Amino acid sequence: MIYRNKTFTISELKEHDYDECEFNSCLFIDLSLHFISFTKCKFNQCDFSGAIFDGINFTNCTFPESKMSYLDFSYTTFKNCDFGYAVMQGCVFQRLKSGSKFEKQKMDLSSCSFRKCNLKQTVFVLCNLKNVQFKKSNLEKAIFENCRLEQACFTEANIEGAGFETSKIGKTIIDFNGFIQYGKSKGFILSEI
Repeated sequence: MIYRNKTFTISELKEHDYDECEFNSCLFIDLSLHFISFTKCKFNQCDFSGAIFDGINFTNCTFPESKMSYLDFSYTTFKNCDFGYAVMQGCVFQRLKSGSKFEKQKMDLSSCSFRKCNLKQTVFVLCNLKNVQFKKSNLEKAIFENCRLEQACFTEANIEGAGFETSKIGKTIIDFNGFIQYGKSKGFILSEI
């Protein structure tokens, strides 16, 4: 099924599953989405501004040029999703235990890609991001709290002011500019000698 330029309502989406659908320039603005599964769906230039996700599953989905800023993904599951070219500023990626508003558990995003994504000021908490692509992404002032970042790729990414202090880093890939950005954010200056 292909949807074009559609403004969705809560009643249309309520407890419905979508399989192999394409959403082109669709609006999901200010919707409270509950118990919906999206499998092999493509969201082209869609707008999720102000949406609330509760029990939402995204599997094998892509989000090219979609607006997903300032969203809380605490009750959302992502598997094999590609967020390339999406705008996701100020989002929160964490998993809250069922029925809890503060107790966190691990969130597995290791099968996802954030290549060329705008993640400025986004927060990742207790996320498994092993082998995840952040190449050419904007991660300015992003926070990685207690995340697993082994072998994640940050080449050509803007990591100015990003926080990695409590995360597990091992063979994490970073280029020279990223190394300088990270060093500057810690108060180091580059000597000209």
